Amino acid sequence: MSNNGRGRLFVLAGPSGSGKTTLARHLVETFREAVFSVSATTRPIRKGERENVDYLFMNESEFRRKVEEGFFLEHAEVHGNLYGTPRREVIRELEAGRSVILDIDVRGALSVKKLFPRAELIFILPPGRDVLIRRLKARNTDGDRNLEVRLETATWEVKWIGYFDFFLRNDDLEDSRKKIEAIFLGASMKLDGIPFPGEILEMVPGGLTGLGYWKGKRVVVTSGPTREPIDSVRFISNRSGGLMGRSLARAFRDAGSEVIEVSGPSAVLPAWGVATVNVETAEEMLDALLKVVPGADLLVMSAAVSDFRPVEVVSGKLARSGSLVVKMEATPDIIISLGEKVETMCPVLAFALEYGSDGVEKAWKKLKRKGAEAVFYNPGDVMGAGMESGANEGELLFSDGSSMKVNRASKRYVAMVIASAMGDYMRRKDDS
Repeated sequence: MSNNGRGRLFVLAGPSGSGKTTLARHLVETFREAVFSVSATTRPIRKGERENVDYLFMNESEFRRKVEEGFFLEHAEVHGNLYGTPRREVIRELEAGRSVILDIDVRGALSVKKLFPRAELIFILPPGRDVLIRRLKARNTDGDRNLEVRLETATWEVKWIGYFDFFLRNDDLEDSRKKIEAIFLGASMKLDGIPFPGEILEMVPGGLTGLGYWKGKRVVVTSGPTREPIDSVRFISNRSGGLMGRSLARAFRDAGSEVIEVSGPSAVLPAWGVATVNVETAEEMLDALLKVVPGADLLVMSAAVSDFRPVEVVSGKLARSGSLVVKMEATPDIIISLGEKVETMCPVLAFALEYGSDGVEKAWKKLKRKGAEAVFYNPGDVMGAGMESGANEGELLFSDGSSMKVNRASKRYVAMVIASAMGDYMRRKDDS
């Protein structure tokens, strides 16, 4: 399980001598909400450097002991010395809503991106090899052999620029400062990383009054498709990209809930401030939910779970032939299985993607069959909405027989409407 805090994580990386430390310090000095993550290293302290300001200086045995203790978010050996980013401090600052600036090597940046997919990776590069050599020689800290090693490392590092989100050519320092500020501001204003704008809610007649119900509640959201393997390469799945589920996770987060998201392979990056459990198959999703659903106030079952899976999974890759017959069996019905196995099951908001003129009728039957509190009917035969679209529409059906139309809008907005409507419904139920 990973927890992406509400703050932004910025990683400045590039070859030694690229100027990334200078630019990282500039961001901290310029923006009040930005904090610098001090790395640990085993290299000797240099003239003018300060403990706990420039680096946390450790001997090798202490560093390796902390590696075993899980002290570091990432660590690597660079130019014969060990470097690492303390985990606890980064998590604490992100959870507090501050933006954390990391100044690390390229290998470390790649490791951080795996742990924090929403981290903004910025590749800093001098305008040319000759300039890099001059800068390294001007440091007067490396012998000829170390200089050669750093240049060899730089050649390796530039090959990984495709993993980064931004590139900055650090030629003129003043110009580079302006550019790094622009990157910071632009990334900080991305809608996926901030709460739903209150100004939008103020423009909605009557407002989304039910959102307040979820403050302090614990909500579990499922998202994305599941994959059922045929062999080590191929699988059975569907066209869900995970955007609706992740929009719902954001909606309940913005309403003040503690949100846990159980997600199949999604085309959408995880939401900030949401604990995420990644799964692949329907069975894995059920197992994960059995651990996180007890004690929850609501389960939002928006994942597009595969209904069938191959009876047998082949190890390796099936050879191409004239035909292939795959015998299938039903996957577990997750909602019904949870109802049977969880002693005190929380209310469930189910989703029903249906085709045809009797779609609403099918959704009502699903609500009753699964024992859900509500179901969102999603017409699958409407162009421009639903799967593989940024928009959605449908009808929210409640177990008391009432219903509410949800008009077409962005999935992020539709998710806020659904969260509010569920809040209004649950409040009425509590008061009755």
